[in-house]
Amino acid sequence: MIEWLKGPLFAAVATSAFSVLFGLHSVEVFLASGGAALGWAVYQTIPPMGSAAFPAFLAALAAGLYSEVVARFRHRPATVYSIASIIPLVPGGGMYYTMMASLNGDSALSVETGLATLMTAFAIAVGLAVSHAIGRMLLDSTFRPYPPKGDTSK
Repeated sequence: MIEWLKGPLFAAVATSAFSVLFGLHSVEVFLASGGAALGWAVYQTIPPMGSAAFPAFLAALAAGLYSEVVARFRHRPATVYSIASIIPLVPGGGMYYTMMASLNGDSALSVETGLATLMTAFAIAVGLAVSHAIGRMLLDSTFRPYPPKGDTSK
């Protein structure tokens, strides 16, 4: 159990350092770190099934939904939390290994790792887009009913 908690804890610590550089203050740093810990917990829980793209999609979806809810309660834009929350998911290692394979002249490995990295990055982007759409549909109808009560102009 302790070994399993190391990943989300390290993700939260790394995200808190990035959040300070990103310009977040006090409570926002902890909230963004919580989103990163949640995303990484989902990422390491889901089996990769041949590619890291599916767990990355689900982790980005979880971090994005978390960001939407937290942003609604804190009255801040969701991107403040979602950008910081996906930092541990960004496939920097894949980019590095793609460049190393390319510089070493191994074009087959370069293409393979490059495509896997692009799939993971695309899965993260789609996870955030889907979470934003779900968040807007559910949270806007829950917290701001349309049309507002007493509004007869629409």
